[in-house]
Amino acid sequence: MGLAFTSDPAATPRSAPKILDATRDLLAAQGYSTLTIEGVAAAAGVGKSTIYRWWPNKEALVADALAEVFRAEEIPDRGDTRAEVREAVDMTIRNYANEDLAASLPALAAGLLPHPELMARFRETFLRRKRQNIDVVLRRGMERGDLPPDLDTELVQDLWAGAILYRRLMIGSPLDDDLAERLVELVTHSPTAALSRRPPASSD
Repeated sequence: MGLAFTSDPAATPRSAPKILDATRDLLAAQGYSTLTIEGVAAAAGVGKSTIYRWWPNKEALVADALAEVFRAEEIPDRGDTRAEVREAVDMTIRNYANEDLAASLPALAAGLLPHPELMARFRETFLRRKRQNIDVVLRRGMERGDLPPDLDTELVQDLWAGAILYRRLMIGSPLDDDLAERLVELVTHSPTAALSRRPPASSD
């Protein structure tokens, strides 16, 4: 396992599993704002210097810890666009319904903003592979003629993630089958011009 945020992403410290487990445990117990490198080191039974050797700061450590529970698997071609889109929605819901992930992501993203390189890795680790795999699903549906040929696959994913995170963090609405089905319907049965790709605005 290569870790995205370590000083050497191709390497893995032997103590990484217990450090990342301790990070997730502390996130669940006390939240992001009060989590410290010192606390993680004590919980993992390692020296603080061991953590700093591999992770430059708390944000990088938390990002790696959460990346391990963020699902981004490929969705196979089942010959059924609706079933594949439902799998994509379910994967998105499972990610953002995760207690540690949902509660920590906003603060983590804010903490990474002053560190452009770490923010770029964050986006790569958390989002790129998942979004690419869902993009494949949507484009298969477009090729089959089940979805509009000009569907904006990026906007679709933004709408899914935004709705799920807002419900999870702000209003506490259930992330259930009804929501999943309605998000599927948004794409498969009720596409509108608003979900179509638009040409770039002219600079003239």
